[in-house]
Amino acid sequence: MLPKLNGKEVLRKIREVSTIPVIIISAKDSELDKILGLELGADDYITKPFSLNELNARINASLRRIGYFKNSLPKESKIQRGELTLDLDNYQLIKNGTPIDLTAKEFEIIKLLLENPKRVFTKTQLFSSIWQDDFMKDENTVMVHIRRVREKIEDNPSEPKYIKTIWGIGYKLGDV
Repeated sequence: MLPKLNGKEVLRKIREVSTIPVIIISAKDSELDKILGLELGADDYITKPFSLNELNARINASLRRIGYFKNSLPKESKIQRGELTLDLDNYQLIKNGTPIDLTAKEFEIIKLLLENPKRVFTKTQLFSSIWQDDFMKDENTVMVHIRRVREKIEDNPSEPKYIKTIWGIGYKLGDV
């Protein structure tokens, strides 16, 4: 009952190129129309009149079925910056194809920097983000962890290219 194209044809064209959820909203309420719509590839079929709450619930159910959740997108499982690849699923850092062993805190530090390549983090911000604590007991905690990460990932830890020190402020990812 669409003005230019038949709804069945629209659904067929969508299914040729996508698996996106499709909910048919129709005035046709016969059992045969519903069965036909679902067999043509619709994920759901709702007849007029309907409440917006019901439509919202059906949309959320369709999104849940395909793994999407309201107001979120699927997260990337790998972050690539230069020679570094961070595999979030396996908690592993790879540099030029070689795995690098990191502790959990070291992994979280490099993850934070790789996810925010242009941002400078103060020692306090790093401590808060990584240790989930507002009180920074000792600046050395962050500095020691940064040094250990540098020793593992840098070709020359004395002249780092991945984790740059921004004097008087903190640390950031280098231009990799």
